[in-house]
Amino acid sequence: MYKYKRETGNLDEVNDIEYSLSDNSKVCFCTTGILKTEKPYHGMYIKSGKVLLENIIETFELEEGNIEISEIETKTRKLDTSNYITELDLEKNNFEYNLKDIEYSKRIAFKENEGILCIEYNIKNKERKNVIFKVEPLITYRDLFTMKKSSLLNFNQREIENGTIISLSVSQQENLVMKSDKMKWMDNFSTIEDVIHRINNEEILEDLHSCGHFETEVKGFSETKIYVYIAYKDFNIININNLEVFNNIERRNKDITFGIDENFIELIDLSKSMLNTQMSETLIATIPYKKEYNDSYISTIETLNEKELNTDLDELIEITRSIEGQLIFYKKVKEQKKAIQLIYKIIKEYGKLKLSDELRDKYNNLRLWYIEAINRILQKETRIELYIDSVKDILFDLIKPENRITCFNNFETTALMLNAIKIYLNILSWIGDTDKQMEIQEEYFYEVIKREFWLKDKKLMKRKRNEEETYANVEMLYALSLSFPCVKDNMPNMILDSVFKELYTPYGIRKIAKSSPEYDNVVYPKYMAHFIKANLRLAGITRASQKLSYSLVKELLQKVGKHINGGISSMYDEKGNDIDSMSYDTLTNAEMIRLYNMFM
Repeated sequence: MYKYKRETGNLDEVNDIEYSLSDNSKVCFCTTGILKTEKPYHGMYIKSGKVLLENIIETFELEEGNIEISEIETKTRKLDTSNYITELDLEKNNFEYNLKDIEYSKRIAFKENEGILCIEYNIKNKERKNVIFKVEPLITYRDLFTMKKSSLLNFNQREIENGTIISLSVSQQENLVMKSDKMKWMDNFSTIEDVIHRINNEEILEDLHSCGHFETEVKGFSETKIYVYIAYKDFNIININNLEVFNNIERRNKDITFGIDENFIELIDLSKSMLNTQMSETLIATIPYKKEYNDSYISTIETLNEKELNTDLDELIEITRSIEGQLIFYKKVKEQKKAIQLIYKIIKEYGKLKLSDELRDKYNNLRLWYIEAINRILQKETRIELYIDSVKDILFDLIKPENRITCFNNFETTALMLNAIKIYLNILSWIGDTDKQMEIQEEYFYEVIKREFWLKDKKLMKRKRNEEETYANVEMLYALSLSFPCVKDNMPNMILDSVFKELYTPYGIRKIAKSSPEYDNVVYPKYMAHFIKANLRLAGITRASQKLSYSLVKELLQKVGKHINGGISSMYDEKGNDIDSMSYDTLTNAEMIRLYNMFM
């Protein structure tokens, strides 16, 4: 986790880091490492993907003039903390400032699972005269990337005990509630126009609303601690135990890194990052949120259109693939059980729909990645009875004649199917049982892969049976990197050789060879775990092979924490430059944890 100290640190590096926090349920807060909300998805989000709070200005009224502390830029004005910030620790969410005669620090944390953002100010007034301290929240109400002008920022508000409540949407009953233990709320309506957001070298402008500020007087030669709370629903300030909220950060960090060797610095950072941004109740795929998957979502599946179904299936596959690095690695048995049960419920609901060919292929991949996740769980716990029926139901549905003809025209699904059959047969062997029909299917799919997809002369796997022009592709890796290999004889070495020559880079794997017209000039770290798994499987797991494999990903692991607080970007260019426009990707982080685990 990144730490900065004046004179020894580089503040520009901190500004490049994406810094995210969550309450582990419905709310997240995302900024740069110095709390600059310069991108359209920065700010405090609620589960529907709406931005509520985008920035805060802290003001000290001194005799010689006001000092405003914030990171905000408009067309005509710029506030920054470069002259005042002295130290920060993104692991402890602690920020320290020096204003000559005023020293103060602030800590940020969420009250877990309750959506309350807590800000602790510790202010030390070193001069004789009293000073006025103000906290001015800047708010908006918009969907991701949808900027708004002042004409759209007309909110109703009313004063309540300890603060104010602002009505953001009457129709959706969404509010912003702000309270403080020692500061008085002062109404003062104004608009800050043309706030600059930057993304992909483009400037986007937005207006922000100021509905007032919190205010208090800090006595001369005194030190005081003040709390400000911001939430999307009303709460009782008496119920907030500040010591517990902030101690919980340290406790959670210790819990999630327990048992990890202190020398594995990157893994420790990845783990803490996963903790900060993990939605254990909803398993959101990325921050900011895309969708909340739960039982109420299941009832709406049949109303989704083709585009929505396509997006959801992509996200559900990512969530399913994230379970190992996100939950299994940390032995979160309760959470993984809940996640896997929910995914299977969703699978059954999708099974009732009439899907297009493209959606059917993704749906089948989701079902088969689910079986792969089951197998990873069973490596840690042997509660076979919880999972065997769902595995059996999926497989026996897919081998029906009508499905076998239409479902296996692409390599990923075919490889996943063979892998799933072998998982099922292996589970049966644990209980002393066999299935002759599935043993026949195992040989059938081996033959299909060799006959329909394998191009021996090119050492390539076709992505689709009817593909006219084949290039090295990332799907080839699945033949080697799933729970069970899907190819025999000399095919594994030939495939790995092609992947190494045409897809591997030190910072990630290309989805397709550079010679293909589809090549997008991007490499993806999330495939590196599959690549290293394939290397270790063929070489055998020894200290020598682990050391060699580590050298292949060393430069990528050194990227941990460089752009995201403890995490890693989901994509880079060929030279390792960060080109990810979003702040955090759970699958990438989960796969990096899985990758690092291979070297432990």
